[in-house]
Amino acid sequence: MTRKRSVVVAGAGIGGLAAAAGMAARGLDVTVVERAGRVGARGSGLVLYPNGVRAVDALSGRLGARLRDVGHVTRRDEVRIVMEADGTVLAEEQVGTSTAALGAPQIPVLRTALHRALLDEALSAGAAVRLSTAVTGYITGPDQVTAVLSDGHTVDCDALIGADGIHSAVRAQMLGDGPPHYRGYTSVRGRTSGSALGARGHVVNGRGIQLFVAPVGGDTLYWTAKITAPPGVWPALGPDGARAALLEAMDGWHPPVVDLVREAVPEDIVVTDIHDRDPVDGWVDGRVALLGDAAHPMVPALGQGANMALEDALVLAEALASAAEVPDALADYARERAPRAGAVVLASRRQGSLDQGADRAAEERRNAHVRSAGRKDVALTDVLGWRPRAQGPERAAGPTSSTTAQPTARPTTRPTTLRPKKGPSAMPAPHIVLISGSLRQGSTCDRVADWCAERCAEQGASARVFTGAEIDFPAYRPGLGTSHAAVAGFLDELRAADGVVLVSPTYHATVSGLLKNALDYVNDIGGPVPYLEGRPIGTVAVGAAAQGAVSTLTTLRTIGHALRGWPTPVGVAVDRVPTADTTGEKPAPDTARLLQMVSQVVWLGGTRAAERKTVLGAVA
Repeated sequence: MTRKRSVVVAGAGIGGLAAAAGMAARGLDVTVVERAGRVGARGSGLVLYPNGVRAVDALSGRLGARLRDVGHVTRRDEVRIVMEADGTVLAEEQVGTSTAALGAPQIPVLRTALHRALLDEALSAGAAVRLSTAVTGYITGPDQVTAVLSDGHTVDCDALIGADGIHSAVRAQMLGDGPPHYRGYTSVRGRTSGSALGARGHVVNGRGIQLFVAPVGGDTLYWTAKITAPPGVWPALGPDGARAALLEAMDGWHPPVVDLVREAVPEDIVVTDIHDRDPVDGWVDGRVALLGDAAHPMVPALGQGANMALEDALVLAEALASAAEVPDALADYARERAPRAGAVVLASRRQGSLDQGADRAAEERRNAHVRSAGRKDVALTDVLGWRPRAQGPERAAGPTSSTTAQPTARPTTRPTTLRPKKGPSAMPAPHIVLISGSLRQGSTCDRVADWCAERCAEQGASARVFTGAEIDFPAYRPGLGTSHAAVAGFLDELRAADGVVLVSPTYHATVSGLLKNALDYVNDIGGPVPYLEGRPIGTVAVGAAAQGAVSTLTTLRTIGHALRGWPTPVGVAVDRVPTADTTGEKPAPDTARLLQMVSQVVWLGGTRAAERKTVLGAVA
């Protein structure tokens, strides 16, 4: 008789229980080890978006049916109101029709109900749960891994899954990358019954505060307030103190919204500072793998933490249930999941910064964005099209013509093209286009662009540098690509690019035509949608004037947003070309930030190259 493959799961959170249920249902011998004395969750509710619902349905049809029973299945005609703090409506999001078009509903649900359903499913499938015990480490071997437990015992198994959250002990041993990063805001969460807001969703924008509200069945709403604050301040207040402080901060807000917080169930208030981590590919150590928040903790701005954990759980269960050897199966799982999860981490971080409206200018930008877009989180649309491998042939679709077109002409003035310096890797080599906005050939701007291109090549990308002197970028006019060979080649490169880096001198900071010229260029790429279609865009301001650098980066980031570059990595300001490091010491802060930005563009470009379509695999 063939021995069942044995798996220990560290952590009985959403991802851990979902993975346990999926693996046990597929014939694996699963034990869940949980630090707490009982399985459950506080923190009001969450939203299962269509991608998470698809993962649940693929894990178990019975589980999907149960969650539809215990949660609020969004109706096709349902809208979510986005308003200012005083009640002024900014937008009415068509959440019902937008998710119905994706073939799966949106289901807000209480965390307690979701946890209960996942636990029941895991136990029914045959998984065992060991409480009041934590996995504190592991010992790897060629044919097994040994999980070290907090009670002094050990467990030998074929695979260990670290689903033990943002402060994962398994991750600490595997990666040793220190604590997560605080993102500048905290959260107060609760649930309220009988609110005058009724059974529909709301987003309320205040200065430095955003309140998200969703129905979870009956007359109950769950809500989350994200509050700009220093770390540790709000958790130190405790649940009662935090609610009192939130009510004080909401003075003058729309009265039904204030009442929602005032009338919340006291014992269900949870206060948590918001953290995440930079994306990494290293989720696997032989027979050990990370999952959920242990692998890719993210801020809640797109509501994807639980949904991504459910996706992880399905992909992991199918990988370990295959005939592949355990290390190979885990490596396949990480290769499939890491690029998508990393992109969602960065998108959530970007959306979270926009959502907070921490000062008057930021508040006005956020509200203007909602008015123009007609919804809060446009970036979320690109996330929801994920489908399980067996049900989503579009995930394996071939390249589209717009992203695989080969250049038909090449500029001859300055053909700076660098090929990858790394060896073969699991991810296809991305192609990065770098544009220097300086008209003076050989300028500091040009040399910074060349330095960035060399770093791209060192990280496995091909890179092509264009300069202002070569293509006359600031003076570009529409239609030039049909008569100018250098411009035609540049446009071909943009079509083939997986990522773009814009480098501009600070004296362009006040040039109002910079944005227009960028739009003119991309309009000439052709096609009905004149945008860069989700390519990551890095931005660099070159110059000594601090104010000019800030203004330049703002302009460049505006270009990135207008061109729908997604996501836009953090901009960097430098006053000189970084020097080669011959001492082995840490690079200067500006150099380190520039290298980090280049690394983000290459990494995100690699995910685009892997699928040759929107980095998140959305359905067009």
